[in-house]
Amino acid sequence: MMKFVLLMIFMNLMLINKIYISIFFNTLFIISFMFIFMYIDSGVIFSGVTMFYFGIDNYSYFMMVLSVWILGLMFMSLSMMENSVKLKMFIFMILLFMFILFFSSLSLMSFYFFFEISLIPTFFLIIYWGGNPERLTAGAYLMMYTLFISLPLLLYIFWLFMKLMSFSMILMVMEYSGVLFNFIDYLIFLGAFFIKMPIYMFHVWLPKAHVEAPVYGSMVLAAILLKLGTYGLIRVMMIFLKICVLYGYMIFSVSIVGSLVVSVVCMVQVDMKSLVAYSSVVHMNFLLLAMLSLMKVGFLSSYIMMVGHGLCSSGLFYMVNVYYMKSMSRIIFLNKGMMFLMPSYSMWWFLLCSSNFSFPLSMNFISELFMISVVISWELKMMLYMMVICFFSSAYSLYLFSYIQHGWQNLEEKFSLGLIKEFVVLILHVYPLMFILLNLVMFY
Repeated sequence: MMKFVLLMIFMNLMLINKIYISIFFNTLFIISFMFIFMYIDSGVIFSGVTMFYFGIDNYSYFMMVLSVWILGLMFMSLSMMENSVKLKMFIFMILLFMFILFFSSLSLMSFYFFFEISLIPTFFLIIYWGGNPERLTAGAYLMMYTLFISLPLLLYIFWLFMKLMSFSMILMVMEYSGVLFNFIDYLIFLGAFFIKMPIYMFHVWLPKAHVEAPVYGSMVLAAILLKLGTYGLIRVMMIFLKICVLYGYMIFSVSIVGSLVVSVVCMVQVDMKSLVAYSSVVHMNFLLLAMLSLMKVGFLSSYIMMVGHGLCSSGLFYMVNVYYMKSMSRIIFLNKGMMFLMPSYSMWWFLLCSSNFSFPLSMNFISELFMISVVISWELKMMLYMMVICFFSSAYSLYLFSYIQHGWQNLEEKFSLGLIKEFVVLILHVYPLMFILLNLVMFY
C-alpha cells in the first residue's frame, strides 16, 4: 500500500518535461524508498567513527519521513505557471537536506546549527513570496524571536564543550545527566525550543508568519518547523531528566493557562489562517503537558501528535489557500455557504476539521487519548482543565467548518469543481492521518 501511495505522489513525473523538475521528483522518490527499506532498531543505525554525531532512532526516523512527505506535497501545491519555480524547488531541497541532518544529529553543535539554519529558507519564502507588505514585519518577528533567544544556547554549548571536551548528547545523557546542570541551564536549553514550538507567551511570531506566508511556507512552517522545537525538547529532556522532575510544574502551569487562553482566542478569529495558526499553538502546549510527565506513554503520545498535527495543519492551510484562490478572501464570513458553491471540497473540510479536534479514527484522537490519561495520572486535578481544553478545541473547529460550509453565500458566481492536483494533495494529507491508526505499533 505504501508503494501505491508513493506512486500516486510521483505519478505526474511522466507529464513533466523540464529536467530540473524531474531531478527533484526522482530525488524525493529515492529518499522515500531509502526510508521505507531502512532497518529500524531502537538504537542508533549509523555506527563507526561518526556514531556520536549522526544517527537515527525511532523518534528521528518518522520525522524524516514526514519531512519528505510534506516537502513532496509542497512541491505539488506549486503551479507550473508561477514565476521562479526553479528557485522555489531549490529552496525546498535545501530545507529537506537541513531537516534530515537535524533529525539525525547527535552532536549538540550540529543539532543547534541545523536547528537555526533551517529558518533562513523559510524566511526567504515569507519575504519574497508573501502576499502583503506586512510580510516584512512577519519575517522580522520570525528571525528576532527565534535567533536572539537562541543565542544564549549557542554560548552555553561552547561552555559545555570547554568543560566536557565533547559535543556528544549521548555522552551527556549517559554520564552527566542531572550532575553538571542546574535550573538556569535548564531554562537556557529549553528557551530556544519553547520559541520554536511555540509555547504560550512566545507565540506572537507564529500567527504573523502564517498569515503572511504563501501556502507552501505555511505548510512547512506548521508541519515541520514547529516539530523541530518538540523534537529538540525530547532530546534535551533526556539530559535534564532530574531537573525536569523538580521544576517541570512551572512550565506545566504555563502550558495549561496557554492552552485555555489561546483556545478562547481561536473562538473570536475571523481570518481562517489565523484560526488554524492559533489552533497549532493550542496543540503544541497540550503536547508539552504530556512530555513534562516524563512517562514513556507521554513521550509516545507526543510523538504521535507531532506526526498527526503535521499532516492535519498542513492540510488545513492548503484548504484555506484553495478557498482563498477562488474567493480572494480569507475572512470566514465572506466564505459562507461554500457547500453550495464548491460541494466537492466539503468532505475534505470535514475530515481535516474533525481531525483537528481529535475525532476518532484519526492520529490526533489516539494521541490525545493517551496524553489526557498521562496528565490525569500525573495530577488528578488536571481532569477539569483537560475537559475544558477539549471542549474549546471542538468548538473552534466546528465553528470554522460550520461558518464556511453553511449559511447564505455572499458570492454570486459558481466556481469550478476543483483541480485533480488539489484532490491528490488532499488525499495524501488525509490518507496517512486516518489510516496510520491501524498500525500504531510502528511508533513503538
